[in-house]
Amino acid sequence: MSKLGMVTQGVLILRAHRLGECLEIIRWSPPTLAHSLKVDPATVESWMSGEAEIPVNVGSWVEALCFTHEASDLMRPTVEPAAFHKDRTAGPRRIEHIPTYAYGLLRKLAEGPVLLHGLFGTDDEAAVFFLVSRGLAERTENQLVITHEGVELGGVLVP
Repeated sequence: MSKLGMVTQGVLILRAHRLGECLEIIRWSPPTLAHSLKVDPATVESWMSGEAEIPVNVGSWVEALCFTHEASDLMRPTVEPAAFHKDRTAGPRRIEHIPTYAYGLLRKLAEGPVLLHGLFGTDDEAAVFFLVSRGLAERTENQLVITHEGVELGGVLVP
C-alpha cells in the first residue's frame, strides 16, 4: 500500500487520508465536494472516515484537481496594495513568469482579435484567464483583444 492508496488490478485506489489531504490542498470542505459531485454529504463523510471505498473516478478527479491546484499555486501573484489601483503602472512591478501557452495566445492576439468561442479546453481557458487578469488582453463581446500593455509585452526588443 502506498501513501496515496492501494493498487488493485493496476488501479490506484484513493485512501481516506489522501482524500482529506487533497481537499485541504484545493481548499474544499467535505460538503463542498458533496455539492460538486451532487451526492449526499453523508456519502463523502463515509469516504473520509474510511467506512466506504472511494470510487476510482472520484479519486482520479480529486487527484487531478489537487495537481492543478498545486501547479497554480506556483504562479500565485503577489498582491500588494498598489495592485488594487486601476492604473496598472502604479506601484512597483515584479517579474512574473508568463506561461508558454498564454504567451503564444498573446502573440496571436497581436495579429488581431480572436473569437472566444474558438477557444476551448483547459489550456485556452487558463491562458485567457491569465492574460485578462494581468491586463494583457480584454474580452469584448465575443472576442479577445490585446491591450496596450499586451502589445508592449508581446513585442520582442532587440538591444
